[in-house]
Amino acid sequence: MWNLLAQLKQEDVFKSISENVGNSNADPRGFYIFALVGAGLILVLVIVNSFKKREATPRTINHQGKLVKEMLKKVTLKGGELKHLRHAAADQGCDSPLTLVLCPSLLAKGIHAKSKADKRVLMGVAKKMGILKKK
Repeated sequence: MWNLLAQLKQEDVFKSISENVGNSNADPRGFYIFALVGAGLILVLVIVNSFKKREATPRTINHQGKLVKEMLKKVTLKGGELKHLRHAAADQGCDSPLTLVLCPSLLAKGIHAKSKADKRVLMGVAKKMGILKKK
């Protein structure tokens, strides 16, 4: 066995190595295309997964501030009257002054209750809405 190794010359070894290494006909473009397609597929899967994880949250349809502005246009309340309605609504435990405008019984309770709201202003609002008779 040592005789075979001894018969191999250094030139033969280098020649064999250069033939095996130097004759690779592999085209790197195929590898790059495969890598790009794989990366694109992974990116698409990540995007699809993020859409599946997203929860559908309902959008708010009505905004209380916009609704108050629309009511002010229709009922023709002044800013001061709205301020007194807000105070009366807070004393009644209502979330919005529109509750007093839409529910005359709550407005009547607000007029008779002790609160920061001026009773004369609330009575003026009730007269504008037609709840109380004008004198």
